[in-house]
Amino acid sequence: MVTIICGDKKFEEVEIFCFDKDGTLLTLNMYKPVMKKRAELLLDKYGLKQENYNDLLSLMGLNPETEEIDHKGPIHIERVEIIRRTREYLRTFSINSSIEEIAELFDEVDHLIDFTEYVEAFDGVSSLLNQLRDKGIKLMVSTHDSTEPASKQLASAGLFDYFDLIYGLDIDSPYQAKPAPDMLQYGCKTLEVDISKSIVVGDDDRDLLMGRNAGALACIGVLSGKAEEKDFKHADVIVDSIANIKIK
Repeated sequence: MVTIICGDKKFEEVEIFCFDKDGTLLTLNMYKPVMKKRAELLLDKYGLKQENYNDLLSLMGLNPETEEIDHKGPIHIERVEIIRRTREYLRTFSINSSIEEIAELFDEVDHLIDFTEYVEAFDGVSSLLNQLRDKGIKLMVSTHDSTEPASKQLASAGLFDYFDLIYGLDIDSPYQAKPAPDMLQYGCKTLEVDISKSIVVGDDDRDLLMGRNAGALACIGVLSGKAEEKDFKHADVIVDSIANIKIK
């Protein structure tokens, strides 16, 4: 029997951990070059003016003046929604690009960027994943990023092989975005584990509400991403980072 100790709480008979990716396992620094390259390719492909570059950066979650991540902006919106917003922005210039065409451009950026140069896991992540694997706990990732780039980023951080499943939100995904319970339900069904013995960890209350809606054993909020303590309405416990989760 595996017991998870988190703050003053104990959770027993845990079978699976479901982690969010950005702000939970990985820092957001990798998105700076990604957003810049997306904006550059969009300008080139559609013949936009240089002044549109800043609009596109803002649309994707980068402050155009400081070129820093806007943690209160759209950086945490699912990738497919950013693609839709990009399409709507282009339509203001009578550019009728399709969702699929913009998605292909975003995918191209993922192949052009050397993620090993930018991807960084938070302190304590590898140690926790090692311990959980040694105890026979199943591990999955549920992210609003698309599956392929999410897998590539986790591989660049040396974390890919820890996970039994990586679920991203793709254009053709059969499950709904968080906070719908779908991703956790799909994961537990695929791995044949009891959803009532699952723990969800995330830096966004939508991660935790997914767990609550699915009937998870526990929902742990981490302050390593965008959220402040007051933002978590559905957390059983809140910790500074993954490093504060202990195993007995």
